[in-house]
Amino acid sequence: MAKNSRGKRPCSICRKWFQPDVRQKGRQKTCSPACRKELHRRQCENLNRKNKADYKNNYLTKKLEKAEIEFTSNSASAVISLQRQTKPVLPMDVIVAEYGIKPAVIIQYLASQIITHGRIYKSP
Repeated sequence: MAKNSRGKRPCSICRKWFQPDVRQKGRQKTCSPACRKELHRRQCENLNRKNKADYKNNYLTKKLEKAEIEFTSNSASAVISLQRQTKPVLPMDVIVAEYGIKPAVIIQYLASQIITHGRIYKSP
């Protein structure tokens, strides 16, 4: 078996020393599958935190496109599906009739964001 040129190294999660696999060629950062899973969780959390605005924009864009497709195919089912997702009962049929489907989706999204952030910042 080939000798590892790097020798032992500390795990990036638990800080225990381990002998990396020779086949990894210096890329191995964790000592066990549990530490590897924790490293993956942390990296995903950092990525999501850095790209939070992008994910929100993509979510709203996809929701608008889906609502537009549903509205053009069958307007009654689109309004019903919008009402099921809303916690405060908004008059979605009136909003859709007056302004259209895209503003209705944006209003619903903003209402849910206000409610979510209101729960987070509520004083005890």
